[in-house]
Amino acid sequence: MNNQASQCLVLDSSVIIALAEINMANIIEVLGMEIIVPQAVYEEVVVKGRGRPGSGLLEDLARQGKVKVLAARDRALVEALHDPLGMGESEAIALAVEHGCTVILDDRIARLKAKSMGLAVKGTIGLLRLAYDKGIIAKEKLIRALRELKEYGFRVSNSIMNEIIKKLK
Repeated sequence: MNNQASQCLVLDSSVIIALAEINMANIIEVLGMEIIVPQAVYEEVVVKGRGRPGSGLLEDLARQGKVKVLAARDRALVEALHDPLGMGESEAIALAVEHGCTVILDDRIARLKAKSMGLAVKGTIGLLRLAYDKGIIAKEKLIRALRELKEYGFRVSNSIMNEIIKKLK
């Protein structure tokens, strides 16, 4: 993993949608990092998902230049990853490789694949924790966001959730 991995993030659709569901998507624009969204994720969230959580926000962030919407150049890698992963996850991993970024994914198989390729990987919860660590959100807001994620249907065990909360300063 190179040093740039801490300076840029590639987001998958699940992260954008989950953050929108709990009204925390604004952290994307205030992290102070380069944010890349794969073209396939943009299509999934903004075009196919018009009117659903995250669609308007992502469209606005892209229009304002606060996120870069890019297609992966290594199409062979994207196609190789596409079975068993979705196109958005495949492009996210390929873009993280191309740009030396941390990839933000929630799908277990996609995360395992990205880790096996030597990428730095976080998920929605890790992104919320990053916002907390940077002082963007307070401890109480993070705890509320974690509980809201669970209510929204985010799959994480109570023991993991309690462990995360216990580790907060």
